[in-house]
This record gives sequence, structure tokens and C-alpha cells, in this order.
Amino acid sequence: MKRLFLSLAAALTLCGAASAQRLQAGFRGGINTTDFRFSPVVVNGTRFVAGPSRTGFEAGFVLRLNLSKYVHLQSELNYNFVNYAVRSTRENMSTDVRLRSERLEIPVQLGFQFGVVRLFGGASFRVNHSLKSSHPDLLQIGFGSGKVAWMGGLGVQIKHFFLDVRIQGYPGPTHRNTFISKGYKQNVRMRHDIVWGGSLGFFF
Repeated sequence: MKRLFLSLAAALTLCGAASAQRLQAGFRGGINTTDFRFSPVVVNGTRFVAGPSRTGFEAGFVLRLNLSKYVHLQSELNYNFVNYAVRSTRENMSTDVRLRSERLEIPVQLGFQFGVVRLFGGASFRVNHSLKSSHPDLLQIGFGSGKVAWMGGLGVQIKHFFLDVRIQGYPGPTHRNTFISKGYKQNVRMRHDIVWGGSLGFFF
């Protein structure tokens, strides 16, 4: 993956229309929501189903290298608070479990600028992660099986200010998370593990 981005950067630099490269730095912040779905699963006698989407928030530092007037590479250092909801049922008693995943991530994007409109996509690398559960004995989730996510989005930039809408997820039928309930563990295949986000930001 690293070699691919370096090769793209070199090729686009040679073909770029700009006479000089330009480096920009800034900040972004916004909200996110989840599309977290899986088939109902039973762990140690407790049945779990996906709950409703919940809103989280995120903030990050942005570094952009303009390769030409139309093409750029962008990397970010983001701290994301991603919230999930799961409903558990045991002996006809239901409990709503709220989980907060706090993640330090580094997205690497290739972007295309058309006037004020920006299209971008790339990979997002998770470098640190912690989880808080409203009922830690009843349910905790291990997200360790997916440390690299694919992401893409659409943005609008006016002078130094920008607005981005993005989607990030872990594609493929083999993506699994680990459900931990009262000391028992079970790998659960995810039907959807997607984070939608919207953010505002500015460059210095």
C-alpha cells in the first residue's frame, strides 16, 4: 500500500500542471454515525442483535500536498469517537448496551479538485483503539480484525475552508469482530461495519 501511494505521487508530480508543489496544514472536526449490522447471535446463552445507529464525533489535523492544480495527496491524524448500540436478551429480559470506540487513525487519501468540488479516496490506518461499554460484563467487542479500512468521499472547498462528507468501512464477507460476554468469546461476521462522517475544517 505504501509503495502504491509513493508511485502515484511520483507519477502525478511529473505530470502535474503546477510549477511548484504546495503544502497546506489545517484542522477538521465533525460528527459521525454508524451502520453496524450483523445476524442475531447467541453468546453464552445471551442473544445479541444490532441496535439503532448512534452519533459520535471526530477531530483531526490535516496535511495536504498539492501535486498539481487538480490532484493532491492528503494525510490526517484523527481522533474519532464512534458510538454503537447492541440489544441483548436473556431469559426474556432485554438490555440496551451502548459502546464507545475511541480510535486514533491516519487516513491517506488521493484527491481530485474540480473548482470548489473535491473527490477523494484511500485507506485509513488505525494505530490505537480503546472501548468503553455501558455493561462491560454483558458485552464488549474486539475490533482488532480490521485495522485498515477503505474510505472515500466528496467535499467542497472555498478558499481556506472546506466541508467533507465521507464513508469508511471494512469491506468483504470475511470481516469479523469478537463479542465477549461474561468471559465467553465468539467471532461474529459483520454484514455492515461502516462509519459515515461529515466535517468542517480550515487550512492556515
